[in-house]
Amino acid sequence: MDYEHVLQTISSWAKSNDNIRCVILTGSAAASGAHSLSDRDIELHVRDPKILETDDTWWETLGKVLAVERLENSSGQTTRLVYYAGGKLDFTLVSINDERGTYDRPFKVLLDKDGDASGFQFSSKVPEPPRQETFNECANWGYAAALMAAKAIVRNEPWSVKFRDNDLKAELLRMIEWDHIIRYNGKRDVRYLGTRMRQWMDADIQTMLEECWASFDLSDSRRALLASLVLFEKTASRIASLTDLVDFNHREVQSEIHRILANA
Repeated sequence: MDYEHVLQTISSWAKSNDNIRCVILTGSAAASGAHSLSDRDIELHVRDPKILETDDTWWETLGKVLAVERLENSSGQTTRLVYYAGGKLDFTLVSINDERGTYDRPFKVLLDKDGDASGFQFSSKVPEPPRQETFNECANWGYAAALMAAKAIVRNEPWSVKFRDNDLKAELLRMIEWDHIIRYNGKRDVRYLGTRMRQWMDADIQTMLEECWASFDLSDSRRALLASLVLFEKTASRIASLTDLVDFNHREVQSEIHRILANA
């Protein structure tokens, strides 16, 4: 996909569409740091999002569509994640009546009909460490997933093991992110969903992670589960020691997991 041509096409279309008032490019492409396989993240600031929510023609004509995800982001804004042959475009529909214009990463204005973008700003925020409630939630969810994964291993239910392991890994990643945010005081560019982990994640953590995934074999799943718990405890305990948080009772839960696995 020729992204430059596509962005020009989108800008020309938006210019003639009265509903669309502003087009903003965000993500790595706006910061001139895009990988050859990076998406293009595009915000369409519109008077009425519902018009584009019910019309697919504006993104269908940009290339050969392979798949599309119709979602809402964490702010409740409509998104269309469109996978094309040769590329991907992530659209977000932003109502001009909503609060907008503050970005925690670089952005690029592609179209600004009303001059609103002159007030948009980049405001880098230092990520905050977890509160006790959030820390406890992560630990509880992680260990709940680990307990169920252990039971699934003993019951010879490998598919269930993978589902529970995915839940555990989501909480493990949260711990790893917090650990780096705290130790580096926000100076590491910790990305969501482990994006660019090779750049921001410590080498020793990456080495430990290599032992945390398994094949479909249940004995291998057991090994990976225990390795994941070692890293989970390591990061959680370090977070607690570096903050005023009360650490979780790792040993008690891990003892129960070992008891369950002993039945295999």
